[in-house]
Amino acid sequence: MDTQILENIGLTPSEIKIYLALLELGSASAGEVLEQAEIQNSVFHFCVNKLISKGLVSYISKGKSKIYSAADPENFLLYLKDKEDELKKLLPELKERQASIKDKSEVELFAGIKGVINALNSLIADTKKGDEFLFFSMVVEDKNEEVQEFYERYDLKRKSKGLVTKGIAPIKLKHLFEKRTYLRMKYSDKPLPSNFAVCNDKMILISWDEKPHAVLIKANNLVNQQRDFFNRSWSSLK
Repeated sequence: MDTQILENIGLTPSEIKIYLALLELGSASAGEVLEQAEIQNSVFHFCVNKLISKGLVSYISKGKSKIYSAADPENFLLYLKDKEDELKKLLPELKERQASIKDKSEVELFAGIKGVINALNSLIADTKKGDEFLFFSMVVEDKNEEVQEFYERYDLKRKSKGLVTKGIAPIKLKHLFEKRTYLRMKYSDKPLPSNFAVCNDKMILISWDEKPHAVLIKANNLVNQQRDFFNRSWSSLK
């Protein structure tokens, strides 16, 4: 008999030995179970009380002794149902603790072109259709073909995810975005931030210098401030 299933639902090996012995013996005294299960007296008394509390063993008093019986195996289903009910009561607290962890700030640093690309992919990894991707244009030299090709693929990835992608760029860079019709763009002749994007609870800051690097930040308050700043800038432009 494969007793691993019984261990998986919370019974110890000694508890299993006692329960199976009682199934075979029917009603039995402690001594009879000890002999059948081949366990020590102290282990028996500890484990049989655990089985009684789980509703898997019952007993009657006969003089100064107790006669034990295994409960119907169907009681395992009741035992599991009780465990499920207990877990349901605990779930709100567990979810609250999970939420407190999610709210914690996280900062990751990525280096090199490949690193920056990985950071940008991480920014949208957990997104769903209708999420907003907001950015101030990434200023990259036209001659950097690897980066330009990545942004073309990145457009396709954001489009396939159904993201609403809005960008603000200097008017002098308009030629870089005119063919990227998926993007919703506005342009300004005034000084703007650059190399910065926000999506859901994350933001990214990028430096496309000789040694490119990116900082990916998860921090609700900071991200919401930057989102508000972008939206105000967007509203101010035609």
